[in-house]
Amino acid sequence: MTKGYRFLIPAAIWLAGCGEAPKQKAAAVSQPAIPVSAATAAAETWPSIYEAVGTVRPRTSAVIAAKLMGYVREVKVQAGDRVREGQPLVTLDTRDLDVSSRRAEAAREEVRTAVPEADSAVAAAKAHLDLAQVTFGRMQDLFQKKSISNQELDEASAKLKAAQAAYDMARARRVQWNAKLAQADQEVRSTEVTRSYADVLAPFAGIVVSKSIEPGSLALPGAPLVTI
Repeated sequence: MTKGYRFLIPAAIWLAGCGEAPKQKAAAVSQPAIPVSAATAAAETWPSIYEAVGTVRPRTSAVIAAKLMGYVREVKVQAGDRVREGQPLVTLDTRDLDVSSRRAEAAREEVRTAVPEADSAVAAAKAHLDLAQVTFGRMQDLFQKKSISNQELDEASAKLKAAQAAYDMARARRVQWNAKLAQADQEVRSTEVTRSYADVLAPFAGIVVSKSIEPGSLALPGAPLVTI
């Protein structure tokens, strides 16, 4: 009996396994196969171009004009030229401006020459005033001692007042010369600034789009010369 039971148990296990195998095989057959392909990875440049219809406009555009009136002596650019910031575009005739500049410089030199003379006049007036003050002090002492008359004391007082007035006048003239010198310096600087306007410069780097002036033409303030 014991041997019989040992034989039947493995057989039962074998029959159970054989019964489940067809189900698993059928499930595997019912699923479709997934196709797989292999590819080699590589870096490529992807184009970043976008085509569209539009109008091209400059970021910065300026119509260049002169600040003063004068004949054009030279035009240094043409349409299509590239220019840098500060590059000369048009040069105006400066002969009249040069004359004004020399006249202003001559006037300033004249004032500068007169300044040392004014300083000498102030020094002389101060010395005369000091002497008049000393003299008046002595005359007062003599007057108190009854050694001089009232008229002599009055004459010394009048000389002191005159010396004081002369000194004040000399100082006032010296101040006037200072003002004249400052005005002359201002005139020279003004002519130099005006002279600089004769060179029309590019305000920024760009391309010359158009040129509306030629050498010999009369440039007017605000009239277009070059467009950048």
